[in-house]
Formats: sequence, C-alpha cells, structure tokens
Amino acid sequence: MAVHYENAPISEALIDIRVELPARVTPEALEAVHNFVKDEYPRKDKRIYVQGEFSAGDHVGAKAKQTFMGFAFSSEDGKQIFQARLDGFTFSRLRPYGTWRELRSESQKLWKIYRDVATPGRITRTAVRYVNQIDIPHEAIDYKDYFRTTPEVSPDLPQGLSGFFMQLQFPQPDFGGMLILTQTAVPPANPGTNSVILDLDVFRQESDTIPEARVWELLETLRDRKNEFFEGCITDETRRLFGRREEY
Repeated sequence: MAVHYENAPISEALIDIRVELPARVTPEALEAVHNFVKDEYPRKDKRIYVQGEFSAGDHVGAKAKQTFMGFAFSSEDGKQIFQARLDGFTFSRLRPYGTWRELRSESQKLWKIYRDVATPGRITRTAVRYVNQIDIPHEAIDYKDYFRTTPEVSPDLPQGLSGFFMQLQFPQPDFGGMLILTQTAVPPANPGTNSVILDLDVFRQESDTIPEARVWELLETLRDRKNEFFEGCITDETRRLFGRREEY
C-alpha cells in the first residue's frame, strides 16, 4: 500500500546508485554527461569530497584532503539535481515533491545517460532516502503527541525538551538491507512553531555486484519499506498536518 498526502512534508527525496568504474574513467570524463542533459539541467558544479585528518602525540595538527569526484547538474530552479560521480549516481528532487513515479522515471532516464558515459563495472549499493521536515504549528509541544518513537527521558530528570537528536539503525533481513532513521529538532520554520526532521535512508549494500535488471525492482522494495517506517513513526495528530490522505 502507498499513501499520498496533499501537503507531504518531504523536503528532499533521492535515489542513489553506487558503482565501481573502470580505472580509465576520470572525473573530467564525466563532464560529457552534461552534453545530454544541459537543456533541462543547465547548471554545472564540481563535486568535491573533503576528508579531514587529525594527528596527536609529539606533533599535533590537522589537515584536509580534497578529492574531485565528478559533477552535479541542476535544473534552472534548483529543484532537481543529478550527480554523476566516480562512486555513483544520485538524483534528488527538492520541495515541492511530486510522486514516486515521477522520481523513478526521471532517475531511470538519467541513469541510462550516466551508465552509457561512465560504463560502470559493478553496482554495489542502491538506496532510497526521504528527508521530511514536519512543521508543528504550536510553540510548546509534547513530542509524543506527534511521534511514536521519541527519546525516553529518565523520570529522575526534567521532562521538558527544547531539542533532541536521535538515530536508529534497523536491519532489514528480508532483503539484506538496512534502514537508518534519523529524527532531530531543528530551528523552527516560522515563529510559534516546532520543526522536526524525520530522515529515512533505506539501502542495500553488496559485496558482489547487483544486476542492473534487479536495481529498479529493489528500489521499489526500498521505497515500500520507507513508507512503512514513515507511517509507523507518526501519529494521527501529525497526519492531520498533511491534509488529504489517499491510499493507492
């Protein structure tokens, strides 16, 4: 069962496919992808990973290493972002979110372009991630009224929380994957409100390759599991914030 809300709280939805590329493929070679998408994705930016290193002992210090990994191509309004990197492919849709079918269809189209240019040798990871920002129009709330999983505070401590950060990892043995649930209070979107991020990242990692024919079937499974967890995390009070609810 899938659910569609009139005012879904999704701030970002993405499909991610990690790969191993042949050694001959360079970050500069991935720039060729832009020739196929520049009409819809005119903006081009480099994707650079920064890795920090700290040392202690006789010589204390820190240094950072930058690695050029590929490119991010964005639509004119910045709402859709397509990443072509040495370690994989990502397609993101920012708010306002449409439907899963639209996200999947655009991802499939862009993946074929990435695949033809990058010629990946192995697919090693597939993921679906949805970041929801839930804005609650009350200045003072009990989080338990809106979320079914919240931090449990010792009865010997003050019960009033002004913020929290919680991350839980749920193995998914039926398809050999993992779901990471991150829930945290963030600065409110508007005065007199409370805002909470509910981030659901569900993926499957492989030591061997994932056959391409299996990728899109697996992504459907990941998306269905994400939906189950989203509904399991919220209360009816929260659902009322999202307007009309349709099941299909």
